[in-house]
Amino acid sequence: MISRTSKIISQLAFAILVLSFLACRIQFQTTNPTYTPTPSISSPVEVATTTFQGIATSTYTALPATPTAAASMTPILPLVTVTAINGNLYIRRGSGSDFNPIDVLLQGQTVTALGRDILDQWLYIPIPTQAGKFGWVSTLTIYSSVSGQTMDLPVVDSDLAVPAYIQNCSTHDMIVLPVGVILPPVYQYPDTIVQFDPGKYTILDYDNPKYNPNSNQGLVVDLVEGELYKVTAMGTAAQHKCPAGQ
Repeated sequence: MISRTSKIISQLAFAILVLSFLACRIQFQTTNPTYTPTPSISSPVEVATTTFQGIATSTYTALPATPTAAASMTPILPLVTVTAINGNLYIRRGSGSDFNPIDVLLQGQTVTALGRDILDQWLYIPIPTQAGKFGWVSTLTIYSSVSGQTMDLPVVDSDLAVPAYIQNCSTHDMIVLPVGVILPPVYQYPDTIVQFDPGKYTILDYDNPKYNPNSNQGLVVDLVEGELYKVTAMGTAAQHKCPAGQ
């Protein structure tokens, strides 16, 4: 009887010992912050890589993207050409007839346009006889023939033109050919000063009874930007100055 009682006591003591051990283990797991249970299923794992002010930043390992060719950023200009017809075509310094001519596109010669002015009346072209130089040709003249869609070209800015003038300092009316502009006599100043585009002009004495628009005896002027040319004689070579203050 005593032996049976001792056996029961021993079993109870062992059970109490096991329960105490399990209780200690449960308490350890719930109070220890470093304890990490083993995951039961496979899942993506977030990996801490850097710490900023005590906060971990997580990243994921990703497969490398398929490499692709870099897109070209060079704009493709539309094909627009201009050809000189009916004679040579002036190439000017800027986009307007008030700019100096700096070269010509020979009759029958064709070039590719690189741009246009905002009004789509002038084209920006390379100068065939001057490598690396550029100028402007008109699309509104009978001396140019344009092929292609000019409105698709980029707009190119040009400098401002410097005005050019002819002043009549004589006592007769003068006519400027081929434009047919009359320059009033000196006593009608300041109307005696008239602006002209750069280029070649012939000035004749309009009051001369022998005036002949087809005469070769007029004064030939090659006017350039910024110039004020003063007519000081009756359609002949200059002989005296304009009155003071003019």
